[in-house]
Amino acid sequence: MRRPSPHSQDRIAAHRNPRLQSTRLQKWLAPYEADEPLAATFRAQQLQAVLRLTPLAMAVKIFNGAILVYQLAAHAPWLWLWLWLWMLALIFVAAQGTRAWMRARGSAPRRMASTKAIRRAARHAGMLGALWGTIPAVLLASVAPQRQMVILAISCGMTCAGGFALVTVPEAAISYVLLLGLGSAIGLAQAASQPGMLTLLCLLMAYALIVIASVRVVARSYGSRLTAEAQAAHQEQIVGLLLRDFEENTSDFLWEVSNTGALLHSSTRLDKALRYDRQTDPELGLVALLARTHAGTVLDGVDPAPYLQTLQTALQGTQPFRDLLVLVVIDGRLRWWALTAKPVVRLGHTLPDWRGVGVDITQKKHAEDERHRLAHFDVLTGLANRRHFQLRLQQQCAREDAGAGAAALLCLDMDNFKRVNDAYGHGNGDLLLKAVAQRMAQVIRGRDLVARLGGDEFAIVLDGASTREEVQVFCDRLLRTIEQPCDLAGVSITPQLSIGIAFLPRDGNHVDALLHHADLALYEAKVRGRGHAQFFSAEMDQRAQRRIALEDGLRSALAQGQLHLVYQPQWLLDSGRIAGVEALLRWTSERFGNVSPAEFIPVAEEAGLIRDIGLWVLETACMAAHQLPADLVVSVNLSVCQFDDAQLADKILQVTERCGLPPKRLELEITESVFLQDTDDVMATLHRLRQAGVRIALDDFGTGYSSLAYLRSFPFDRLKIDRSFIAPMESSPESEAIVQSVITLAQGLHMETTAEGIETVEQAQLLQTLGCVMGQGFYFARPLDLATVKAFIAAHPPATTP
Repeated sequence: MRRPSPHSQDRIAAHRNPRLQSTRLQKWLAPYEADEPLAATFRAQQLQAVLRLTPLAMAVKIFNGAILVYQLAAHAPWLWLWLWLWMLALIFVAAQGTRAWMRARGSAPRRMASTKAIRRAARHAGMLGALWGTIPAVLLASVAPQRQMVILAISCGMTCAGGFALVTVPEAAISYVLLLGLGSAIGLAQAASQPGMLTLLCLLMAYALIVIASVRVVARSYGSRLTAEAQAAHQEQIVGLLLRDFEENTSDFLWEVSNTGALLHSSTRLDKALRYDRQTDPELGLVALLARTHAGTVLDGVDPAPYLQTLQTALQGTQPFRDLLVLVVIDGRLRWWALTAKPVVRLGHTLPDWRGVGVDITQKKHAEDERHRLAHFDVLTGLANRRHFQLRLQQQCAREDAGAGAAALLCLDMDNFKRVNDAYGHGNGDLLLKAVAQRMAQVIRGRDLVARLGGDEFAIVLDGASTREEVQVFCDRLLRTIEQPCDLAGVSITPQLSIGIAFLPRDGNHVDALLHHADLALYEAKVRGRGHAQFFSAEMDQRAQRRIALEDGLRSALAQGQLHLVYQPQWLLDSGRIAGVEALLRWTSERFGNVSPAEFIPVAEEAGLIRDIGLWVLETACMAAHQLPADLVVSVNLSVCQFDDAQLADKILQVTERCGLPPKRLELEITESVFLQDTDDVMATLHRLRQAGVRIALDDFGTGYSSLAYLRSFPFDRLKIDRSFIAPMESSPESEAIVQSVITLAQGLHMETTAEGIETVEQAQLLQTLGCVMGQGFYFARPLDLATVKAFIAAHPPATTP
């Protein structure tokens, strides 16, 4: 069976429970929704509104009753007794209402009223309605038509007038209208046989319903007004309490001044702060009182006059203001106040009075100043930070656009600062940065700016500097000042700077362009040996653009297979036989043509591509070794950047295993620069590879950071003598002596030697005489592709390895 809906269930429950029906009727009639204390006050106001009309309403009822009695008793004497009894009852009921009005008039207005009082009013109204309803119910059908019209006219008038007179108490109004209307309907029903009575009955019912609906609408409107007035009164009470509490318990204060600036009202706290006595200082205005607190006080370089002038101007205007700052001295301490006010227009006055509030924002102001300092200045050094620096540089560029002059931008970087952190800890590194920052701040002029951009990067703006000579003089003085030993917790460190310089507007008139060009000059200073200043030139920008283009091209070349290897044979000098080949990387680009490895290898290292390229070279060379005689050794160069990979040894051994190449056929060539990395990690990688059978050669020996300690700590298989010592060997006894020393050193350490760059038979013979084992160079063979080198080796059978 289908269950009834919730609404149906409610209707069924209401039908079965008369109390529930009464509750729903009361809720429908209620002109407002409020909790009991507030509802009690509303009920009192409802009754007061009805009582105000009671004398007039009772007088009208008595008058209308007298008219009815006169009209009906004179023409129907047989009704006179009944009519006079009805009139006495009407007078009795009216007297009750009048007595209630008189009691209310003679006492204080009721603050609260119970629901019983509302029910009494409804019963009283019902009695009146019933009395008036008996007239048409009893007499309408039995009197002459002219008297019927009188009865109906008075009944309709009393229905409407009584309903709206009682509208503030809808229960009373509806009770009255319903009972009077019911009596009229009974009378019309009894006279239904007479012409037009049914029509009048329908009209009566319609009018009664309209009156009832109107009573409910007007009552609800009246209830809404009561609710709004109560809320407004409650809010006003709260505002009053808050204002009193505000003045008594908060640090804020209220104030009001006249259009002349004199105080009309002020909080006790304001009077105390300003030392204001209304009796002794009646003429002093607010601005004058504020200024009086500054007398004889040092304000830490803050000028209060502009703030007071701003306040004076605001009070002379007509627009409201908010959070206007003023300075005041209280008990010898500087305080910041924020004043907010709006104008109060007075009749007959041109200028308005002012009413406002003040708040002590000293702590907030200090916090804002601290936030500003943190936002614009470096915490460690106290110098301007990157944000503040860029704002200043933007202002400098704007000044230049307006023809205000030029400037020089210096980008500075500390050389080898990472080594200081690694060797002495970040604490000493921070001390060094602070010392360098202090020295920079001592050198610049007052109108210049020095900033720390981050890490060990600094920048200086030299306002008005336009010639290389004056900037060079400044840089020399700066470098001399910086490059003095610093005692850091017992450790003596001598800092060193590299400087890149760009001029505004010559090298750019925008922040990004200037910074970019100064950075390019700094990069050039680093490349050229560090520790000096380098001015920007257009060639640097061109080289930078080429580096960027090469980097993009190199990425595409690696992905599209534009890189390839060539192989240069390595010869045993004593037998003239081939012992191995060195794999050399080449790049032939559609855009750049044949790019030298000396140019694109550094680009690959800077761009982080060298790891992928290095593994590709290694795998390609190992695969090529399978096509060469089994006794030949293949040499592959490793970049210093590849040693940043902690898994380098594993990756190399995985390549040899994947390619099926015995590790002893692979020789890895490294330069001495790898030992500038973490030496322990580098040594661990090299030992791991050598234990696996891979040969290790030290390339370009003697040209880098040569240290015999490396040779003692790691047993290299081979030392390769750089071509820079081979070329002048025949004409330079010094170069020959160096080569002889390297060969002798290698022999003593049981290492083989390979001479690079042999181009003449005389060089080959001399090296053989000096005891060099192997040679490599154009004299023997140029680098060849795989197919050509295979044919070349076939024509020159390799030496047999013992």
